[in-house]
Amino acid sequence: MTLLELLVVLVIASLMLTLVAPNIGNVLPGSELKAFARQSAALLRELRSEAVSRSQVEQLVLDTEARGYRDNGEVVVSWPDDISVELSPGELPAFMRNPFVGDKALMFFPDGSSNGGRLSLALEGNGGYVIEVDALSGRISIDER
Repeated sequence: MTLLELLVVLVIASLMLTLVAPNIGNVLPGSELKAFARQSAALLRELRSEAVSRSQVEQLVLDTEARGYRDNGEVVVSWPDDISVELSPGELPAFMRNPFVGDKALMFFPDGSSNGGRLSLALEGNGGYVIEVDALSGRISIDER
């Protein structure tokens, strides 16, 4: 009798697992956005580190057509379809601006500073995240909206 009960419980548990497991992603819609925000912040920190260690200007360019970030002309990270990304870079003096990039880049300089700016990530129907880049220190922080 107990072996039969145990088998019934195992069958019910396996049926529930097969029905519930594929829908876990739908329960947590903001998890993909949070992971992408962390990935974007990590990429910015890596670029800042490379600018300091190589003693050259590094920049992250926002490519809305390819839906990704570019570094040295190639797409480094692509973002998911349901996430929208906006960049509000800080103002640079005219002699430091890159005419080929325009206003869609965050730049990091060899001294660790940046042009500063704000990267806004949003998911339809949910809040979003704002990644702030401090111009003076190059510090990167993530804030939830």
